[in-house]
Amino acid sequence: MAKKKFIYDSILNIIATTFPLIILQFVTLPIVASTLGDQRYGSVITLISLFTIVSLPFGNVLNNIRLLTDDEYDRDGFSGDFNILLLISILISSILMIIAINYYYEAFSIINMILMITISSLSLLKEYLIVTFRLILNFKGILINNIFLAIGYLIGTFIFYLTNYWESIYIVGLGSSLIYIIKNTKLHKEPLKVTPFFKRTTYKSFILFCSGFLKTALSHADKLLLFPLVGARAVSVYYTASIFGRVFSVIITPINSVMLSYLSKMNKFKTSRFLHIIGVLFIIGSFGYFVIVIASHPLITFLYPKWAGDSLELIYITTATAIISVISSVLNPFILKFYNINWQILIASVNLILYISFAILFYNLYGLFGFCLGILFANIAKLILMLSIFIFNNKKSKQ
Repeated sequence: MAKKKFIYDSILNIIATTFPLIILQFVTLPIVASTLGDQRYGSVITLISLFTIVSLPFGNVLNNIRLLTDDEYDRDGFSGDFNILLLISILISSILMIIAINYYYEAFSIINMILMITISSLSLLKEYLIVTFRLILNFKGILINNIFLAIGYLIGTFIFYLTNYWESIYIVGLGSSLIYIIKNTKLHKEPLKVTPFFKRTTYKSFILFCSGFLKTALSHADKLLLFPLVGARAVSVYYTASIFGRVFSVIITPINSVMLSYLSKMNKFKTSRFLHIIGVLFIIGSFGYFVIVIASHPLITFLYPKWAGDSLELIYITTATAIISVISSVLNPFILKFYNINWQILIASVNLILYISFAILFYNLYGLFGFCLGILFANIAKLILMLSIFIFNNKKSKQ
């Protein structure tokens, strides 16, 4: 019964994640691209990467720490800490947003700056507060929430068409999502007070944030590295080439949140079961690779005709990178739950060093094609490292 419910919840979470993603990637962003052109669209993609990097790690960290420690707080009858950490996170992310935008864009209007800070703050709030559904394994609530998110994206797209402010897409989408979440949670009403768990929770949050920030930065580092190296058009070409691999990644990785929700109730996990899961993922990934490569040619040509030819030359490598990244992401909940949280820093740090080193090295040798190749090699190295950590530690714990 538990296995059937896990599969059911995973399917619900995949549908929940896929719905707004399809709206965003296949309706909204192509409209933005055709309206703004390759140069301005590349700039928009870079800005989207910036607000994701400065908001997603904060929200995700609070979400996961809340999930992993909620039983302790309930058992000892404490309430607090998290809204203090939430306010601190919003303040820090806003400061980082201002610094990042000033670094990449010297001439940036006050209105645009305010809009970007609003988006990052709404994103952070949404990422944390949605844990209310994960705490009670209510993945149907997450699905309904994401339907509101998708509808908000569509309304925001219409506002963009009228005003030419692409920020309206995310503000309306995230705002719609938050309205639904706030109506179904009491987390935002918790007291602003420090509990005896504050120090430990803050430490775990800091370690997980450092790891999460590095991982999120890496997932968007391609755009942020390319923008100063070769300009906005290269960002448009690369982003388009990686769309379908990224969609596959986002469709599969919702299983992670379901998995962590269930793993939070467990004390151990057999290596044989773990390897079985990895084997199944490799089979699914291999099948997904060929489907993505075949489907990409007509769809990219239709959605992004102005630079489709350049993007399709990179599709074979960017798709392989996405598949490897998916397998690594499914490994992470196991390491996060069963082993010391400091492993997260090691994995992220090694990955960061290899990512930047390989990307720049191969870019200098083979241009944009080499840049994609370097990222693929870095992701393969990360996967090998994560497999080694889990298997070694699991064997060691049995001795």
